[in-house]
Amino acid sequence: MNKKTRAAIALSVGAALAIGPALAAHAVGSTILNGSFEADAPGTTSITGWTSKNQLIDLGVTSIAGCTSVDTSDYSNLRDYADQVDDWWDYYSQQVPDQSTFYYVHDLLNDTPVLILGDRLVYDDLSGDFYLETTAVTPFPFSSTAAADFTLSSVEEPAAEPTPSDPTPPEPTPTEPTPPAPTPSTPTPSPSTPAPGDEIVPPGGSENTDTGPRPEPQLSPVDVAYTYVVEGDWSSAQQTAFAAAFATSMPDPTVRQDDPQWAELDEEEYSATVIDGFEVDREGNVLELFSDLSAELEGYVIHGPAVFSEPFTVGAGRQISFDWQAVNDSDDFHIFGYLLNTDTCQQIELVDATGEEQDWTTTSVAIPTPGTYRFVFVSGSYDQSWGSAAGALMYIDNIVQTANFDEPGVDLALAVGVGDYLPGSDVQVAGGNLNSVSAYDLVLRSTPVTVTEGVTDVEGNFLDVIALPANITPGPHTLTLTGQGPSGPLTDVGYITVGADGTLLYYSETGPQAALALTGAAENAGIIALALLLTLTGAAVFELDRRRRTPFSTVYVR
Repeated sequence: MNKKTRAAIALSVGAALAIGPALAAHAVGSTILNGSFEADAPGTTSITGWTSKNQLIDLGVTSIAGCTSVDTSDYSNLRDYADQVDDWWDYYSQQVPDQSTFYYVHDLLNDTPVLILGDRLVYDDLSGDFYLETTAVTPFPFSSTAAADFTLSSVEEPAAEPTPSDPTPPEPTPTEPTPPAPTPSTPTPSPSTPAPGDEIVPPGGSENTDTGPRPEPQLSPVDVAYTYVVEGDWSSAQQTAFAAAFATSMPDPTVRQDDPQWAELDEEEYSATVIDGFEVDREGNVLELFSDLSAELEGYVIHGPAVFSEPFTVGAGRQISFDWQAVNDSDDFHIFGYLLNTDTCQQIELVDATGEEQDWTTTSVAIPTPGTYRFVFVSGSYDQSWGSAAGALMYIDNIVQTANFDEPGVDLALAVGVGDYLPGSDVQVAGGNLNSVSAYDLVLRSTPVTVTEGVTDVEGNFLDVIALPANITPGPHTLTLTGQGPSGPLTDVGYITVGADGTLLYYSETGPQAALALTGAAENAGIIALALLLTLTGAAVFELDRRRRTPFSTVYVR
């Protein structure tokens, strides 16, 4: 075993003994990894710090980042919905016989004719009016053999009533046993032909004395005569029934939400890609979420794709902000975003928007509860044109979490957490309500190394994300951010311990090495002394070995 190996073991063992209790307290970074999407080249679809779901996202059903999504989106504000919405009635399902512009209305959802109080609904393509098809004459129950050719026109018209100028026919005398014989112009009544002036009684009616068996009626459409009543002449009951039927045929967007059954997709494409911000009037890179959809039905909302970030810790009194833009491609956008608490699956809504186009805007949301969270963004589209095609684009950039600076202050946050590799990783620095155009800096100690420095804006604010030195040596260090407030310098200090392999073993903003809290227990004094000795010895040997082996000048931080 060489000296370097022994030094590494000593350092690791010493650090584990001294700060082991802190390992479980800090598992993830306290800022968003790759929130500006600069870690990847344009065209990248495997995005550092993010996971993509390039698929249909059914909010309320689809699981994202280990939690079933909750659909809190507002579907009542779809653009021009009232003007564009179609009902589920097919107005041209079948032409009405002998009516060139009349068509039967069919319910597509239930695959049945539309009936209003038992009468079939008809649409007139010429006038745009609705009609009810009602039976004008009760059909005769003719059989296929008896009186098959009988129609109303075959019934003789009754003889005309005599006019006052006509001579009055002679009254029959009591001695005449029978009425006058019929004239040649008056046919003799027969069982199959009604006498003039007699009421037509269908065979089998209440006045039919023939009680013999009759064949079953066999009707065809020509046996029935219909009349068509325009909606302006409907009774109040018919109008009420029609309004109710029409209302229930309209797809309610708050009921449908983004349920895929209302679309019946036949083509779909989803992607999440890092692109050059120049394409959308931004500097650097941005994230693009894209969808292209085609369906059998119309007026639907479909979500997808989605992306979610690596988890990050959030302390009390902090806020999240990000920049976004959305535009239609084939149709309106319908986007949704939220913070996901990884412990409880609680969602904190960040954005819920729909429309034709939204230029770059910044959204900021205060985080109510400290914890570990992920960002979740879900793109989507609404078939606003009711043309069966949809698709939209969402762009995301500059995702950060900062302190809420109600008073002058500064704030630093690491992008990595305990157990992650620290050298060269990002750190976020921010300040608010400081002196206008005043200096700030971030210094790594014990041997001071300035990591970054700058000046505030005219309102006394600043925000930046920079990389830590790539050659941070093992052992304890501090990161100190300083800004100039109205009453003097303001600082935020982070205490860190780095392992031999560059792993962050400890991080706190309240004090150095959490293991020092054990010094109050006398029984642990020997363990603590051994841990510190091993740590210091290992660090010293490791340092000497690195000095001998490094062929170029290096700044070492102690």
